[in-house]
Amino acid sequence: MLTAPAIVIDGATLTPTAVDAVARRGRSVELDPDARERNAAARGAIAALLDRGEPLYGATTGVGALRDRAIGDADRERFQWNLLRSHAVSAGRPLPPELVRAGMLVRANQLGAGGAGTAPALLDGLVAALNDGVTPLTRELGSLGTGDLPGLAEIALALLGEGQVWRAGELVDAPAPRQPIKLGLRDALGFMSSNAITAGHAALLSVDARALHERWLEVAALSFEALDADPVVLDARVQAGRGARGQAAVAERMRELLAGAPLDPRAPDRLVQDPYPFRVLPQVDGVANDALRTLEDALARELNARPENALIDEGRAFPTGNFHAAELGAALDGLRAAFAHSASLIAGRVSAILDPRMSGLTPFLAADPGPDSGHMMLEYTAHAAAAEARSLASPMAAQSVWASLGVESHASLAATAAARTAELLGAMSVLVATEMVVAVRALRVGGRVPAGAGVRALFEAAAESLPAGLEDRAFGRDVEAALNLIGIFDGVKAGG
Repeated sequence: MLTAPAIVIDGATLTPTAVDAVARRGRSVELDPDARERNAAARGAIAALLDRGEPLYGATTGVGALRDRAIGDADRERFQWNLLRSHAVSAGRPLPPELVRAGMLVRANQLGAGGAGTAPALLDGLVAALNDGVTPLTRELGSLGTGDLPGLAEIALALLGEGQVWRAGELVDAPAPRQPIKLGLRDALGFMSSNAITAGHAALLSVDARALHERWLEVAALSFEALDADPVVLDARVQAGRGARGQAAVAERMRELLAGAPLDPRAPDRLVQDPYPFRVLPQVDGVANDALRTLEDALARELNARPENALIDEGRAFPTGNFHAAELGAALDGLRAAFAHSASLIAGRVSAILDPRMSGLTPFLAADPGPDSGHMMLEYTAHAAAAEARSLASPMAAQSVWASLGVESHASLAATAAARTAELLGAMSVLVATEMVVAVRALRVGGRVPAGAGVRALFEAAAESLPAGLEDRAFGRDVEAALNLIGIFDGVKAGG
């Protein structure tokens, strides 16, 4: 069996897909020599600055509101250790190891971009820990989106032999480094000055969200066939009438999924127009498609950024706010808002399919309406999941903080935005699974097999996983089976 090649950390080309491969699937990594050299060059520049007696934040001065306090040469190593230990304040539930691994990879790549100049042993330690399956313990609360300072401090301390790590599923004391690491210059702040953990989390979320978006379009195509909905709303000429890129992309994908389906909008019992959950699908889901692209664009920058304060470039130290994750936080906020609109539309399709006035089938798809309730209560499940998604769409941009005696008077709260996004994707996975269950039953009640080229495989897999009988039963178990099917098809659980 061939082993997949290592992901190369070069400081410039890291992608969400690569983050997923390393964080979740155990792909090995290797450090590009040029990336190592860029970090070493920045470190040399820091040493030269300090030799000339120039002030440097986090090296010759304290940090935050203590930036006016001088740090002498004799105290520099102790100061670096103190910074790491005092900033190691994450609290709450442990972060899943895959999220920590994602953050470790992102930070290694950013260090390789050459703006930090941290101790080479810390950079090498990140690479070794990723390849050895050693993941430092850090917890969910502490980042304000102006640097994942607590989590990165705990990762650095673990590389130095303090704290705890996950290894083979067990929580153990951090091992001593293979070679002693001497902290100096501005190693602590240089390592911590980044939102790498949040960026890594967002990268995984973008992979999940893209996969979920594709899955819900496939399920929507099943619903189109189940309701015999009019595909004219997907026509390219309709999309050209508005000119929205995301709308056109979604309509094109739906046309691919439904290619070959014998939908007949001219049948005598047809309504002149279908309900909104079908008619405005390209317009609404196109916004979700655009939001995904916006997040992916932001990540292309964030994963390969030089976010350090100060930024070391061309031998100079530039005070900077590049550590502030406003763009990433806004992209995550936008994704949740867009997905929440789509959640309402998905729940609306479930209601439409269960309505005999729309479907021409029995009420709630019951075998014997009255004695049998059919899928009556799955409408509740769908709308509860949609409500959960909408409740998580509130933008973190509407909040902010005041910290460090007012010196740090704004925050993106991107880490919180990422956490809420993960929860929203989880709720929407349940919603999509519920629509799948209802659409498959509607096709069965109608005695139909979907003919759309892009949905046959999904329907066949669902038909094997979902009980064929039309009797009343605990339909929540059907939803769980469909949820597992979504995970199998995507390779990951959305929001995981």
